[in-house]
Amino acid sequence: MSERCNRCGEDAEDRRTLWMACLYEMGELGVPFEQKPLFKANIEDLEKAKDPGSIDLGNGKTLNITPGTVTCKGELTPMLMYTLRVCKACRAEWMQAIQAWFHFKPMMESCGSGIFVRRNGATVEISREEWDRLNPNREPVVAKP
Repeated sequence: MSERCNRCGEDAEDRRTLWMACLYEMGELGVPFEQKPLFKANIEDLEKAKDPGSIDLGNGKTLNITPGTVTCKGELTPMLMYTLRVCKACRAEWMQAIQAWFHFKPMMESCGSGIFVRRNGATVEISREEWDRLNPNREPVVAKP
């Protein structure tokens, strides 16, 4: 069954799923993420399933377990992950982007404007010119040194 890459649109069968979480609402990035649950459990609570079974998730929903998968006799904690289905080439470019981000060490110098905004969950200082471009006809709150 063919499937389109969420990033480049290539239509083929060989897709990979990127799973991401950063405890931040990534929906505002304009990326077509889906959200899927990932279940975390303590290692000592895990054991191989010998027979098919299911776990009651509440609200009339169950998680089916097939033989050879892992079951948990302790507590499973659902964590919502952001996912993208992509081709190998787009996955490789994503990995290169993460590598470049990790090794890039920006100099955190103040531009002296005292204008701070939230950008992707971080507080950053922007210039008055950038503020005026992003917020025409609005005065910023300026932090004094």
